Amino acid sequence: MKTRLLILTMAIVAAACSPDNAPTNIAPKVTATGVTDVTRAEATLCGRVELQGTTAMPELHFAINRNGQDETIITQQPTVIGDSVSQRVDGLTPGREYHFYLQATNGRTTMKSNSLTFSTEASKVPTVSEATDITHNEATLHGKLDVKDTSEAEVECLLGTDNNLEPVSDSIIFTPDSITVRLTGLTANTTYYFCLTANDGYSETHSDTLSFTTLPNTKPTVGQPVLLSYGPTSMVVQYVVPDNGGEPLTATGIYVTETATGNRRRVEVTDNINNDTISPVRIGDLELLTSYEISAYAANSIGEATSEPLTLTTGNAFVLDAPGQLASLIGSDVYKFTELAFVGPMNGDDLRCLRRMMGREPTGAAGQGRLAVVDMTDAHIVEGGGTYGSSRYTSDNVVGYGLFADCTALTTVILPADATTIEENALRGCTSLTTLTIPATATKVSPSTGCSALKSVNVSAGSTAFSSRDGVLMDAAQTQIVWFPMAKTGDYVLPESVTGIGDYAFSECGITRFTMNDGVKNMGQAAFYGSRVEEVTLSDGLRTVPTSTFQNCTALHTVRLGASTELISDYAFHGCPLRHLYVDAPYPPVCNANAFTTSYSDLFNSCVLHVPAGRSGFYKADSDWGKFKNIVEE
Repeated sequence: MKTRLLILTMAIVAAACSPDNAPTNIAPKVTATGVTDVTRAEATLCGRVELQGTTAMPELHFAINRNGQDETIITQQPTVIGDSVSQRVDGLTPGREYHFYLQATNGRTTMKSNSLTFSTEASKVPTVSEATDITHNEATLHGKLDVKDTSEAEVECLLGTDNNLEPVSDSIIFTPDSITVRLTGLTANTTYYFCLTANDGYSETHSDTLSFTTLPNTKPTVGQPVLLSYGPTSMVVQYVVPDNGGEPLTATGIYVTETATGNRRRVEVTDNINNDTISPVRIGDLELLTSYEISAYAANSIGEATSEPLTLTTGNAFVLDAPGQLASLIGSDVYKFTELAFVGPMNGDDLRCLRRMMGREPTGAAGQGRLAVVDMTDAHIVEGGGTYGSSRYTSDNVVGYGLFADCTALTTVILPADATTIEENALRGCTSLTTLTIPATATKVSPSTGCSALKSVNVSAGSTAFSSRDGVLMDAAQTQIVWFPMAKTGDYVLPESVTGIGDYAFSECGITRFTMNDGVKNMGQAAFYGSRVEEVTLSDGLRTVPTSTFQNCTALHTVRLGASTELISDYAFHGCPLRHLYVDAPYPPVCNANAFTTSYSDLFNSCVLHVPAGRSGFYKADSDWGKFKNIVEE
């Protein structure tokens, strides 16, 4: 009996310890804890698994469904760290509610966690605010899409004249805060409806629909003419048509009305009339000493508009309809005039007569001519005829060498408006000339010496080759000095824009102290020839002191050469009473054979050579620089 009882007890114990009831198979506890990083189409589901005893980790999966629809078991294994479980899901629909739970399977049974709910972000809806800058055929639309990056959504602008809106092809401009669309090719006096759409790959959203109305077509708007240049019988004007009224122009040009008689004629523009700016218009065949009103006009299919008038009175002039006529036209009055204008072609014979009128006979001797003011705006220098002086012949559109030379009574000269070249010394010795204007057509200009009263060299409007700054003639970019007026006095500091100086640019000028900026890299020969300058500081960027740079500068006592100086050319200081020569170059520059040749004094005895500290030994040992008796270190 005891034996049967023992066997029964052992069986009960064994049954209690069988694998099916062992602690390792106790069901784990699973919990859905939340959701993170929710976007329009993705979210991270989070849960927790708590093992009981030494139970092995079960197989885990998240299940998700949308608004009670069929649930989806996510087959991909979640990430498990400790007792935390997470799963990144994608392909969700923006702006929708989702339910999810965590389930665990231990081989015997499947356990489900609690169910949680979350909603994805809704797709962004674009907004439109207004239409601005509305014209006859254009408008600017403004809107906004609240996303971090416009690449997150494809944005289109829809436009139409009724409810049937279609995408526009005009470019959309994105900024961090706005969307802008410039519409073109619209129809005048038409109401348009517009909206924005945004497609983020998941859904398409629309803004509200707004409207605007384009302006009706009208007559054009035309600006008052601006006088660019003028002469006794002609002028050049320019004007703009800021608004064509919404339609292409059919005609445009200038009305010329004689004030006294009311007679009006039209000068029509035929080329490129629908450009924003009309090309300059030349108006010829004007009468001398006559008042005119000049108005611009522009017309389209609706009508014609005219500008406010420009009023002017022409002057007096000799008009030549063929070259070689001046002497016969003026006759015995060659010494009578002090102020005249000239119109028409002028050859060598005409210019020889003109020189007589300006006080120079064909022999070169001084004459009785009194002409002081000469206006050649409408004159055209042409090849032909005899010499005008100094065995010089005319060439087309060239103000030649010596043309006005030694005409000492000449105070004002206006060069021909079509002149392309002003040769060297064309105005040599014009000692009363105070102002000179270079025509806009000129592409080559060389200075003249002896213009001791010249204070300003100006350039006509429209020049692409030259400019004037404070009366100094420069290239168009203001990087090169072309002609420095002799009568300018005082101190002069070269503008920072200047990188080069032309031949004879400061010849005979009256500047006392001259300072060159360090951007200057090149300088022409004889740049200061015969000037009255007393002190000069050259650029640290200048490597060569050219031939005759300071020749015959009889007041020059101090020169400072820059640190990059490498070469002193011949006769650089010829005729200069130098007392101090500063050289910042660490090594002695190379000297040409006649670099220090001078007729003024013994330069090596009279001038102190100043060199950089610690470099005097190099200069004293040099065969040229060592000739200076006084070498001091700075």
